Amino acid sequence: MKSRLLIAAAMLAATCMTAPAMAADLVIKIGTVVSGDHPENVGAREIERLIEERSGGDIDVRVFTDGQLGNQREMVEQLRSGSLEITWVTTGFFGSWEPVLGTLEIGYLFKDREHAFRAFDGELGEEVAAKVEKHGVELLGYFEAGMRHLTNSKRAVAGPADLQGLKIRTPRSTYHLRTLEMMGANATPMAFNELYTAMEQGVVDGQENPLSNIYNAKFSEVNDYLSLTGHLHLTHMVLYSEDLWKKVSPEHQKIIRQAVLDAAQVQRAKVAADDASLLVELEKEGMTVTRPDRDAFTKAVAPLRADAIEEFGEDAKRWIDMIDATRDIK
Repeated sequence: MKSRLLIAAAMLAATCMTAPAMAADLVIKIGTVVSGDHPENVGAREIERLIEERSGGDIDVRVFTDGQLGNQREMVEQLRSGSLEITWVTTGFFGSWEPVLGTLEIGYLFKDREHAFRAFDGELGEEVAAKVEKHGVELLGYFEAGMRHLTNSKRAVAGPADLQGLKIRTPRSTYHLRTLEMMGANATPMAFNELYTAMEQGVVDGQENPLSNIYNAKFSEVNDYLSLTGHLHLTHMVLYSEDLWKKVSPEHQKIIRQAVLDAAQVQRAKVAADDASLLVELEKEGMTVTRPDRDAFTKAVAPLRADAIEEFGEDAKRWIDMIDATRDIK
């Protein structure tokens, strides 16, 4: 009798060990195009941690890095078709669907990162959300894409004259591209995941990105010169598929939205930490660093403000005025 009980207990224990874990009520996929240790994915992992912890395991979050789910445009379309839950793109990138958003990628519109936070965490952010949510997505919060600087393989850049003739890759965002053209470059739109090879093969001479992108993508291997132009501070919109959002319970919606807002603080802190440390690392890797005359570049791109107002009317004017009004608030 005793042996039978022992065998039964052993069988029960084995069954418990091999039985699959209870399935989560909701599975959320997050897709990004950057490497796993990039600040964007620090934010993604924080979203994952907070949602899973606060839902008590009812929600399973899975992060896919390095463009595993496609490039940015493909993932936005997956959101809109209801086959992906979360990704993020910059405001200007979404200009393909809502053109006025391109206004927010005019060069030297933001003084610094704190200025951008004040704008997007206030009325501007609310108006942007209203525009974006007409296109099959729910906007949950804002991550920092960062302050962008120039690199190239040809020469040091100290002012607009030094950019003449250089082919510089930009994202496919009209006012982002026009900013580089006004600064003096031959701007060339291209997907980020094509960029390293394009510079290696000489298809383009250089690019512009935050220091974290420059470092994590190993652009120092193909570009010798880094110019701290600080010409654009970009903001990522954290987007959820509208179709899939409607299927999420109100309780879970609250958990997800708050997790994004809380993760944004961690993600922004990582960007700031990288900006403080990566310049030294890039110099160690052999990049020649210049600090250009930003006033000259600012004057060169200034006409884009009037162009945006002429193209988009009152929305563009109001947004530019909002940004200027928050410039020097302490």
